[in-house]
Amino acid sequence: MKNFLEPIKEEIAKAKKSLKIASPWIDQCMVEKILEGLPKGVKLEVILRAGDLKDLSITGEGTFRVLEKYGAKIYINHRLHAKLILIDDKVAFVGSANLTRSGLEEEGNLEVMVSLRGEEVKKTLELFEDYKKESVRLSKDAVAVVVSAESSVEAVVLLFENLPEQSFLWAQGERGRLLCKLTRVYTQTGQLDFVEMPSESRSWLVAYYKTLLRKSVLMGKVKVLLELIEEEEGYFSTPISGLLPGDQLLSVREEDEGLRKVMRTNLSGYTMDLPIKVGNLVGKGVYVHLDLAKISGMHMAVLGTTGSGKTTFVVRLVENTPPGTCKTLIFDLFGEYKQKLRIEEERVHYVKIPYTLIPVWIEDIKDLFREYGLSLHERSEEERGFLTQLRTFLKPDLKTSAYNERGLGDMLLNVSKGGLRRDVVEVLHMISKDMGQEALQNQPEVFRLLEDALSSTKDVVIVDLRDVVNLTTRLNLTGLILREILSLARSNPLKRLVVLEEAHNFAPERGATDVPAGRENFAINMTKRIALEGRKFGIGLVAVSQRPANLSKYVLSQLNTQAIFRLITQNDINAVSQFFEYPSEDQLRLLPTLKPGHLFLSGIAVPFSMLVEIEL
Repeated sequence: MKNFLEPIKEEIAKAKKSLKIASPWIDQCMVEKILEGLPKGVKLEVILRAGDLKDLSITGEGTFRVLEKYGAKIYINHRLHAKLILIDDKVAFVGSANLTRSGLEEEGNLEVMVSLRGEEVKKTLELFEDYKKESVRLSKDAVAVVVSAESSVEAVVLLFENLPEQSFLWAQGERGRLLCKLTRVYTQTGQLDFVEMPSESRSWLVAYYKTLLRKSVLMGKVKVLLELIEEEEGYFSTPISGLLPGDQLLSVREEDEGLRKVMRTNLSGYTMDLPIKVGNLVGKGVYVHLDLAKISGMHMAVLGTTGSGKTTFVVRLVENTPPGTCKTLIFDLFGEYKQKLRIEEERVHYVKIPYTLIPVWIEDIKDLFREYGLSLHERSEEERGFLTQLRTFLKPDLKTSAYNERGLGDMLLNVSKGGLRRDVVEVLHMISKDMGQEALQNQPEVFRLLEDALSSTKDVVIVDLRDVVNLTTRLNLTGLILREILSLARSNPLKRLVVLEEAHNFAPERGATDVPAGRENFAINMTKRIALEGRKFGIGLVAVSQRPANLSKYVLSQLNTQAIFRLITQNDINAVSQFFEYPSEDQLRLLPTLKPGHLFLSGIAVPFSMLVEIEL
């Protein structure tokens, strides 16, 4: 009767350097008995077969668990039939017996196993190394394996762990490592079908581990983002070969230098000119940067519901911009930025605009008077003369407007004549009661404040508009400032950022506001000009909005980098769908579930679309 187990155990207990095992089938019970006397520090390599589900029903979950416990390097070969064991490359056991109960125990199959030493061991070692060369090593760090390739950049994978969607994974490509993103996770009932998989592929690797022995398996879809060429510093290229069935995927580790290289590049694949830290990859201690050079002139959208983190994101961007790098002007509707910005006071010019009225078009005057019961139709000689003289004073320009020298109330009284003067006096009286006398007289002071702000040499200018409650005035002030910024940029092209809070109020989509049909407000006209011409002069528009559906589609289309926080309504989700990779359903589905401080970051200022978290 055979007695293979004890001699093998005795020789393994004497091992000093290495133990090599090749066996198509290895069951948990036998491998535990064989390895229980293995001395510490001995290197263990094991080749086994996984050609179909039958192999993994014998070499099951427990076997892999034991081999990992002993630190084994595991290789898979779909053609393996040989059975051999080598100890320190000096002693070998070769025969017909698998490392199973029926193969090694006396009451099992009729098998043969012989012990070899000397020159015969060298031949056995050569065989083992040949088998290993045509095998694939299973990485102990593998978290998924490719089941099928749906396209050159998309694949279905079998997950060994319950990974969160939007996780990043590495796979090995032909020229370098492929960086992939897990776009979807789902459960599939039943076992995977191997019948249609070509035998020459490495698709049998999907049998790796316990997952196929369950009634349901965890599946995922991945997208290849780029191929990192390690030899070329900071360079990545478009993946050409893609993923193949059997390719293993590893989790991206925080300390991975390859990832850190990639995270300092923009969408073009080049190292960022002005990397500005804005947050971290979700669940990772990996910094996320934006290329400020790509935002300056190429514009950015910051979109999300109230409380999702939009303002904080902009604050982080401004805080982390080095002094002297870029001039930033913030239109602050709620008076938040001065308190939230954690930078030196000497770097900030803050101006709070008082409650005022700034009509800059004759239509603004007509609308204002109409609110107080006086309609001006220019039918009488008095009305025509009144409005004609006003037109000489009202200029949509900070430099040439009469507001530099006189208040609105004085201007209206000076040009009113005859019976109309009495009506004008009544209107001004009612306005004064509603808004205060200062709102009719402080226009020169307001213009001085704006001139000081625009001529400031400080890095950050905050224009606090919270007290400017008159919508027309708010739009006109914004238009005046934007026009002046564009004029300054033409004569002195610096990197500039214009942060437009609640941008849908200034640049609304047609029909989204009460602006009369056929009229566009001053602010949207200037916002569109900056969106179109800003690139030539280094002006970057940062449009912040909680209602992207109400933001001008023209302006939205010009915002080439996007930070998209939680969105709930379908109209808003549809409005931002253009910014997501096709197919976008999986990412759009996540938008209503994003926690405060979590956002999708995409566009030309980052290397690829990613899920980011910021400190709130």
